[in-house]
Amino acid sequence: MKKILYALLLIVALGGAWYWLAHRNAGEAEESGEARPIARVDVALLRREPIARTLDAFGIVGSAPSSDVAVCAAFDCVVRAVHASVGSRVAAGDVLLEIDPSPDASLAAASAGTALTLAEKTLAATQQRYDLRLTTDQELATAKQAADDARLKVASFQARGLGGDGRIVASVAGVVSRLDLTSGALAPTGAVLVAIASADHLEARLAVEIAHVADVHPGQAVLIVSANRPGIPPVSSTVRAAGGAIDAATGTAEIRVAVPPGAPLYFGEHVKGSITVEQTEGLVAPRSAVLPDEDKQVLFTVKEGRAVRHEVSLGIVAGDRVQVIGDGLHPGDMVVTLGNYELTDGMAIQRDDGNEAAVGVPQGLTKGEAGAGGKAPAAQEARP
Repeated sequence: MKKILYALLLIVALGGAWYWLAHRNAGEAEESGEARPIARVDVALLRREPIARTLDAFGIVGSAPSSDVAVCAAFDCVVRAVHASVGSRVAAGDVLLEIDPSPDASLAAASAGTALTLAEKTLAATQQRYDLRLTTDQELATAKQAADDARLKVASFQARGLGGDGRIVASVAGVVSRLDLTSGALAPTGAVLVAIASADHLEARLAVEIAHVADVHPGQAVLIVSANRPGIPPVSSTVRAAGGAIDAATGTAEIRVAVPPGAPLYFGEHVKGSITVEQTEGLVAPRSAVLPDEDKQVLFTVKEGRAVRHEVSLGIVAGDRVQVIGDGLHPGDMVVTLGNYELTDGMAIQRDDGNEAAVGVPQGLTKGEAGAGGKAPAAQEARP
């Protein structure tokens, strides 16, 4: 009987030892590395919104070709005084230059006056002889023609300003866009003395690198900002003309952009233009949310507290924003922007408060704020 009792006690002791060892090994296995890894990350909203690719170009404000009013020398002249300079704002009637006829022009004007006096005397004498029937109709007609030609020549000199006060005045209000002469300079007939650009007809002339010329077309939106005065508000306009010729010295093409009337830009001011060369609407994420993976681009979203891996292709990249195209992406998804290098598909996501909860709304934001494109709190490093 004692042997049976001892055998039963031995069986019970062995069973208890086996149970204790089995549960002890399972606990050690769970504590030693069998637990799933959990990552702490930063997230942001994936939103559907417009995104544009822009091209920056630099240049200067000048006059539009149709706005320049040029005053040319009507006769060979010498500049007596200069009262304006390039960039000066002038009103209609303002004196810009004072000129005198050149010696040759003065001689020609004096000769024309002398020829007129002689032609008029000849005509008078011929008329007297004709009245006495001492000359023919042909001789009288010839004398009249000579007198008329002499009068026209003198009138031409007078109309061109010879014999006047020599003052060159602005015919319109605007900005002096060209004035290359100085006191004492000789200007031949037909030379441009001064040109005035209407203040309401200016344009920005921007230089674009040859590699980007094909991307620019008339009608594209442009935002112009002053390169000299950072406090001036930007000016919205469009491309008026895209250059088809390349400057051999600079390797750039000239793009002309109309400056709207009343814009706070000055003639000759240096400006920067941001040309919108491509624009679309799509899913837009922070640039940091997309990771390179060999020859692919990868983005992680958060679904029910776990990382979901997406292979995406990139559309327009604009600064720190990028258009992403891929399966399973929707507006309002939470994308991982920091800590994503440590993620694998299906990995648990832990919020900053330590909860392994679904990251439907970033911690610290209301649903309304998240819908407006809010971002999660400051990112923490990912950890296993």
